[in-house]
Amino acid sequence: MKTAVDSSVLFDIVKGAPGAAPAQAAMEAALAHGSLCVCAVVVAELGRYFATEQDLLEFLRDCQIEHDPLSIAAALEAARIMRGYARNKGPRERTAPDFLIGAHAIKQADALLTTDAGFFRHYFAGLTVITP
Repeated sequence: MKTAVDSSVLFDIVKGAPGAAPAQAAMEAALAHGSLCVCAVVVAELGRYFATEQDLLEFLRDCQIEHDPLSIAAALEAARIMRGYARNKGPRERTAPDFLIGAHAIKQADALLTTDAGFFRHYFAGLTVITP
C-alpha cells in the first residue's frame, strides 16, 4: 500500500509538536504495510523548516519517504475539485496546495496520512484518509 503523507503530519514531527509521537507512529504503521510518498507541494511547504535542501532531503530519506512527482491527471483533478469548492463558496482558507496534495493522494496513492481529515474526506470522495 502506498501512503501519501500530508504536510500537516510532517510539520508536527519537525516542530516537535504534541502530535509528533502519534504522527511518527502512524508513519511507521503505514510503512509496515507499504511505502510513504510526498508530492513536490509537500516538499516545498516543508522546506521552510530546514536550513538547507540537503537537511530536508536527509529528513525525507530518514523517514523513508519518497518523492512522487505530481501527474497531470492529479493536477487536473485538483483543478476540478477547486472549481467545485469555489462554486460552493468554500472558505478562503483553502489554497491550491491543499487540493494538489489531495489530488495527488487520490490519483497516485492508496491513502493519505493527514491531521486534516475532515477537509480531505469531504472534498476527495473515495480517498482513504488515515489520521495519526
